[in-house]
Amino acid sequence: MKKFILCLCVSLFGVSSLWSATPQLPRVRIAYSSLSSIFAGLWVAKDTGAFEKYGVRGELLYIGAGSVAVQAMMGGEVEVVAGAGNAVIAATLQGAPLVSVGSVVNVPAMTLWVQPDIRRPEQLAGKTLGISRHGSTTHYLTLVALEKLGLKDKVKLQALGGAPETDASFRAGLIAGAVRSVKPDPKAYGLADLAELKIPFPMDFFAVNRDYYKHSSRVVEGMLKAYIDGVATIKRRKDVAVEIIRKYLRKTDVEESYDYAARYLERVPRVEPATIQTVLAWEGKSDIAPSRFYDNTIIDRLVQEGFIDSLYR
Repeated sequence: MKKFILCLCVSLFGVSSLWSATPQLPRVRIAYSSLSSIFAGLWVAKDTGAFEKYGVRGELLYIGAGSVAVQAMMGGEVEVVAGAGNAVIAATLQGAPLVSVGSVVNVPAMTLWVQPDIRRPEQLAGKTLGISRHGSTTHYLTLVALEKLGLKDKVKLQALGGAPETDASFRAGLIAGAVRSVKPDPKAYGLADLAELKIPFPMDFFAVNRDYYKHSSRVVEGMLKAYIDGVATIKRRKDVAVEIIRKYLRKTDVEESYDYAARYLERVPRVEPATIQTVLAWEGKSDIAPSRFYDNTIIDRLVQEGFIDSLYR
């Protein structure tokens, strides 16, 4: 009996030593800036174990706007921001040491939704549109839409905090409309599809601190691989993606949200210089080279190695 107990203790000690010797995967905290299926690639990567598959421990945090998410990264609360490209560019222009290593969508994939009684742009004059926060993607694209519709400086903007607050305000009739990826209410009318404007636009970037990128490029690569894997699952496994989108959006009917993700999410999430140039022109900084803001090294290598193609075979 004593011999058995001794052997058992030695065995347990060996297992314990093995567990303690197993290296823990490096953690990467990723802040995403909207409760929209535009970030479904991250959600699917998380819930299908793709982060661990590519050697990282991914943690997702929802932070209501791209500009706030960038501040959280600069404060050391997260390592990666998946947020408004214009907010990332603006922060970089102000001296933040950021670099964008991937892009979620390269067109303005949103619609200006308005109350059902509004059918013409001129009916918005003097009314209020909701945005998440000043400096956010919805703020920027609302300004773009108003200029295209001939309503520059003719409409009020109200910062509401995020997508849930914007949708609630729309349903309560507190705002005349809002730029959103999906309908804020079943009765909403799509006054303008911004994707049809045919302008390159950085909807959301994957941005990191340049120093972090320099010293943790393998972690960044693992994160990007997991995300790309998540997008491939969305495009190839609707059944899996729909269940995960339901979980994160906390609603049953997500068909429209799934279609949005499947339609717009980039199979190859490369940062396109033209999208940066759009924002620089808006900011009156067209003389600055777009190459200052991004690094496609990892994405280009994954393309060359056939990694992305392999996910769709």
